[in-house]
Amino acid sequence: MDIRKLPIHGINENHRDLLIRAVSRVLATDIAESTFAQILDGLPTAEVREFRSSFQPESLELDAELLHSYQSSSPGSRAFKTRLVELVAVVLHEAAVILFNLDTSLHKDDGITEWVPPKDDDLFWYYFPNGPYPTLFRHPWYADYEQYPNGVADMVGYWAESRILGGVVLFDRRSFTETADADEHAIYFHPNRGLITYRICRLLEHQKRALLEFLTADAPGQCPLPILPTDENTHRIDPEEPLGLTGIYRNIWERKDPPIDGPDGRNRASQDFVNFPTRADQLAAQKRLRLRRQKEAEVLAAYGRGEMEDRPEIFGGWEKHAPPE
Repeated sequence: MDIRKLPIHGINENHRDLLIRAVSRVLATDIAESTFAQILDGLPTAEVREFRSSFQPESLELDAELLHSYQSSSPGSRAFKTRLVELVAVVLHEAAVILFNLDTSLHKDDGITEWVPPKDDDLFWYYFPNGPYPTLFRHPWYADYEQYPNGVADMVGYWAESRILGGVVLFDRRSFTETADADEHAIYFHPNRGLITYRICRLLEHQKRALLEFLTADAPGQCPLPILPTDENTHRIDPEEPLGLTGIYRNIWERKDPPIDGPDGRNRASQDFVNFPTRADQLAAQKRLRLRRQKEAEVLAAYGRGEMEDRPEIFGGWEKHAPPE
């Protein structure tokens, strides 16, 4: 067994039972059933329910540090609630990985997923210079499968948790001793839906409360999933910025920095209220974009002067943080 991982059944009974109950509750939702049915390629809901009944989360081996942090927190505390949400997201992700690896697709031999746009489709090749992705189940910001522990299956995992919960679940990993506004108990969602912002949003207190009540209450009320951001979610993070700079992520290796001089959603002249709730927010984001472009130009200039052997493709330091092997 990987010493960096620990099976869920290895933690104490009380914490284990609370986690399993929370996971089971989410897996029983309509949005979870429909999401997993898509991964199983439209197989009847009965097949999804059969998987759910046979799925044993307690046998999963997860990050040992995360499980220890969860187990050391008192049920009901802020730390407990934050780590519970993280573990639920991770277990949903792993369930999707398992389902995808069953390879039940009805379309694997009909060419649907192998279709490639013609070379004169300039718009497609501008945004996807390496060609189509190996699966249709992907969150556009979590598609760096070549560096994921489970490869393409992890792409599906990020997509599934986003569909079920409302976004890929992220946290504030900054040190509160170094950053005054760091909040280790803040929960962020990175959504991927039509007419919903592409930016990372911090959950409001009432959204967190609804989620946690659903996960922990003995008799939960109406299911709040998926929880989607609105214009009231004004605390947002630009996904174009390096993870090491924003400090908002779950794993530092989950996203590469965007390429130098690549497409950027902040580069819009007209007011975009879906992604930027206020004009001030949009102007601040555009200022960050200009600063990034300035730094990129400085890096390219250094390359032009011969100060770098290879032309830099990205601006940032994600490559210093490799995923577990």
